[in-house]
Parts: sequence; structure tokens; C-alpha cells
Amino acid sequence: MKYVNFCLGAIFSLVLTAGSVSNNTPSTGYYPGELIPDITITDLSGDVHRLHDFKGKKVVVNFWATYDALSRANNVQLHNYLRKHHADISFLSVAFDENKHVAERTFVLDNLDTTSQFCEVKGTNSDIFHDFKLNRGFSNYLIDENGVIKAMNVTPEDLEIIL
Repeated sequence: MKYVNFCLGAIFSLVLTAGSVSNNTPSTGYYPGELIPDITITDLSGDVHRLHDFKGKKVVVNFWATYDALSRANNVQLHNYLRKHHADISFLSVAFDENKHVAERTFVLDNLDTTSQFCEVKGTNSDIFHDFKLNRGFSNYLIDENGVIKAMNVTPEDLEIIL
């Protein structure tokens, strides 16, 4: 009888536990399939924007720096591709440069639409830089309308296939 009571108790516990685990909301994180954490970025005018303010829109967030030639070239390519082929997708370009004037001058030299350009003046000391582990290399994220990361480190060629 003790065995039967034990088995019934175990089955009852499993049923209760299984019913409470169901959750369709993705966890917050930094990889595809996860909900991207909210970040706060400042535009060139000093206005503060939150990433989650763009919920309901597809967004490409690109992290880069003027001193990193590869990330700078990727930023220009993504900017030009999205402007030409997917104007409905918001492009948020975040430069990690402690000198805002250098970043502003680079935006002009690269012929970038400054409304989508942001500068993180804390540079590599920024929380965003550390949270997204950008010391391993700059990256970008394609985010869907619900804030879920669909892809990382996308190129214009990748976007052509994905979108």
C-alpha cells in the first residue's frame, strides 16, 4: 500500500509540475530565438531611445566603431542595403567611440542617414559593450516585430535570403 501511495503522489506531483511549466514567451538573451534585452541609446542630438520602443517593427541593430575598419565597412553596407531594398526595416547603428565628434564626422564621410546613427560615448566601458560581449568582435542582430532575435551577424546577402 505504501508503494501505491508513493506512486500516486509522484504521478500527481509530475502532473502539477508539467502543467505549470508551459511558457510560450522566449527567454531574454543574446542569441537567435531569444528576446533581445532592452538597451538605451543616445542619438546625435542627445535624445534617448530604447530598443523596445521599436517593438512592432523589424529592426537591424549594428554595433561597430570608427577605429575598426571591418565593422565600419559592414555598417555602410547594411545601411545602404536596407535603405535601398528594405526601407520598412528600422536600422539602428551604434558606434562605440568615446569621441562623439569623430563618430559624427565618420557618419558624414560614409554618407549615412544620421537619424539611424547613435554613438555610445563610453566606448568599450559601456554596459552594452560588455553585455553583448563585443570584446569578441562587433556584431549585428536582426530582430522581429516581437523583439525576438532572428539572426546574428547578417550580411546584405543573408538578409536577401532571410527577408
